[in-house]
Amino acid sequence: MTTGRCTDAATTTMISLVGSLADNKSALGRRYGEWAVSAPTIESAVAAAAMAQDELGHARSTYPVLAKLGVTRDEETLDPGHPLHAIAHELPDWASVIAANLVVDGILTTFVASARESSIEPLAQRARKILQEEGAHRRHAEAWTRRLARAGGSDRDLLATRIAQMWTDAARWPGPDDHPGYGEAIDQGMVSEGPAAIRGRVRSWLTDLLDAEGVKVRLGEPTGWGEEERR
Repeated sequence: MTTGRCTDAATTTMISLVGSLADNKSALGRRYGEWAVSAPTIESAVAAAAMAQDELGHARSTYPVLAKLGVTRDEETLDPGHPLHAIAHELPDWASVIAANLVVDGILTTFVASARESSIEPLAQRARKILQEEGAHRRHAEAWTRRLARAGGSDRDLLATRIAQMWTDAARWPGPDDHPGYGEAIDQGMVSEGPAAIRGRVRSWLTDLLDAEGVKVRLGEPTGWGEEERR
């Protein structure tokens, strides 16, 4: 990607967030799609295929927002660029798919929700469309979380492990709450809330869901954040 003009801190931050959002949506689509033929049930395979299609569509519709921010992409492809490490490669088991659905998709979707009234109008339009489709993804994640938790034994333990692993990576994605560019983006109405609020919303949802099933996972505040943590 190349920028066509000098940018302020808010715009620079939004370029990083929007570009990474699209990269991670593209990667999620690929990861879901890889399980469309090997999910544990026919119904879950169909759901994985549908979610893959949704996520790739979200990526395709998000990349053009960068043009509004003064960024020109060299190629109009769905190359996932630099996604989070947790979803950069094929997921090893179904528990990882559900953990990615819960945690990575949860963090990204909560960020998108903060942009539904964005002063960047193309972003606001896409955010509202994405949120309409993400409701089904959330219901899928919740249903499988309950199913694996109630199965007990190794299924339950593996799910807890994968959620903790995904959280360690994905919770860093929004960045630190005192990031000056993010604060300026909020002041300019580009997004409505900052990184701590995004993590807090996802943490509250996951804690309620997991506590109801007796699954204990530590979802702490990330440390040691650097700009590369979004890649």
